[in-house]
Amino acid sequence: MIRKVLVVSLFTIGLLRPCTAGADTVYVVSKSTNKLLQFDTAAPGSVTTLTSSLFSPSALALGSDGNLYIAEWGNGDTVDPRISRFNLATQQLSIVATLDYATQQNPSSIAFRPASQGGEMLVGRLGAGPILKVADWSGSGASVSDYTTGLALDGGLGLATAADGTLYVSNALYTYVPALGFAVASGPVVSFGADGAYAAQVMADGSGEGGLSGPTGLLLSGQTLYATSVMNGKIFSTNLVSQVTTEFATTGNPFEAGPISQLSNGSLLVGSVSGQSDTIYQFSSGGTFAGVFTNGNFGQIGGIVAVPEPGAIVLSSVGVVCLVGWLRRERGRSSNHR
Repeated sequence: MIRKVLVVSLFTIGLLRPCTAGADTVYVVSKSTNKLLQFDTAAPGSVTTLTSSLFSPSALALGSDGNLYIAEWGNGDTVDPRISRFNLATQQLSIVATLDYATQQNPSSIAFRPASQGGEMLVGRLGAGPILKVADWSGSGASVSDYTTGLALDGGLGLATAADGTLYVSNALYTYVPALGFAVASGPVVSFGADGAYAAQVMADGSGEGGLSGPTGLLLSGQTLYATSVMNGKIFSTNLVSQVTTEFATTGNPFEAGPISQLSNGSLLVGSVSGQSDTIYQFSSGGTFAGVFTNGNFGQIGGIVAVPEPGAIVLSSVGVVCLVGWLRRERGRSSNHR
């Protein structure tokens, strides 16, 4: 049965039309509107708001229990950073784990270790510090500990896990440049073994206009690892067999490539983090631009999850933080000296 949708899009008026083969349910969290939204790729014109009670949601993932897990930054005052669960069957939102404001702030990506490796939830953050491991996340007794070792991470804006337990991390560093008036992102994509120990660099920092500039969302599909590049709005792919990295696609504008997910037909969805375009871009499996989804509630997209219908498990989602929101929060922190 086709589910409801969540997008009033350009292709509903015949301007752009993504190619779709079969229906997928797409879930989106908006960092600027604090909403969890849902739409169906077979009928992108009807929007469903599942909840509007989030606090700066910056990542979204589907757990093996069939529920959605959301990273929230909190509000810097009464609500601390946390991981929440949205039960799709009961439509109820609950808190899974509350993070320490001083040391575990700004959760910005979520992934899960394979069941054969323990199945724990992994959480990456904006800013320095190891990837966190959340045990017993499906119940009410979750515990949080450090997971990665051997490399001092500058950030963890994107996470992807392989079947053998290998963890891929967007190790992005944001440096505020006064002359520009905003932060500039840089850094490589790195990997860790199933034991959490540092393994290797997978994608090099491009440090320039055309290369990987601020790795953000990550997606592992077969032997291909995709990474979005926030500073130039591009998507890069690495063949994990040959270790060759190439430019896969581009949104055409900076700050337009953040969270990334994959539809059942192999095409990719890439969300804008600028909040200016209110757009989810679609690219074919070959990297060709295939259209957009846009809706007034998308804003700064924090995370995307695509689930095929009927409910197979081919999904990918990596949360992402929003540069604009981070700058706003950092400036507020400076003024409050918290």
